[in-house]
Amino acid sequence: MCDQFGDCSNDGTCQLVLRNRATGMELVEHHCKAHLVLRIWEIERDDVFEVVDARPLDRSLDPNEATDTDATEPTTVDPPLEQPDIDE
Repeated sequence: MCDQFGDCSNDGTCQLVLRNRATGMELVEHHCKAHLVLRIWEIERDDVFEVVDARPLDRSLDPNEATDTDATEPTTVDPPLEQPDIDE
């Protein structure tokens, strides 16, 4: 999904953080990878904003897909607590 370019069919969403050179306020935009490159090129030619950060965002996992912890980390279960022997 691209903020400025509407519905595009390119995969991957990236977050672009811009800073207004005059006010110092930051602005966050979201672009596909292809449009991110175009937007950064536009910003570099612009005197109003500067690029603070650009990074890909992790896609949300489908509930049917494996998660990072599935089958990659052994699960540990604490043994049950032992009851003290009480002699009467």
